[in-house]
Amino acid sequence: MKVKDIMTRDVITFQPDKTLHYALEIFTKKGISGAPVVEDGKLIGLITELDIIKVLDIYMPKIHFTSVPQFFLVLAGLKSRRKTTELKKKIMAASKLRVDDFMTKQPVVIDKEADIMEAARLIDTYKVNRLPVIEDEKVVGILTRNDIIRAVAKLDVELLRRKQKS
Repeated sequence: MKVKDIMTRDVITFQPDKTLHYALEIFTKKGISGAPVVEDGKLIGLITELDIIKVLDIYMPKIHFTSVPQFFLVLAGLKSRRKTTELKKKIMAASKLRVDDFMTKQPVVIDKEADIMEAARLIDTYKVNRLPVIEDEKVVGILTRNDIIRAVAKLDVELLRRKQKS
């Protein structure tokens, strides 16, 4: 099975000059945890929840955003156990950061014609949750760990059905 068979084609992307606040709003509204960053149609990076947590200098487990992006910033600040005035300054400064200030540069990518097992190996080797799918340096899709798991489960069910019929 090829990456192109299971990838998400309608990819949400970010421009490098968008702010952290904007990214949080999109993550929240679209229910995503990461997205490619593109400039002039070409992939230049990847932004994830983990990148956001790192930039906020908060060391906590991966979380999924609530329905209010500002609440995430407050929660992150509270978990940092900093003074209120320091927290306010940090939230104001962080909300003005640009995506290209904290994105992962040179993310691991995969070609749409690659086999899904190659994608699984890349995800495992590089410990990432998603791979931008590239064709001619342009993002044509995104492939997540869940996409691969669903595809493998579907194959497993098909194999069981064939075995039961024979």
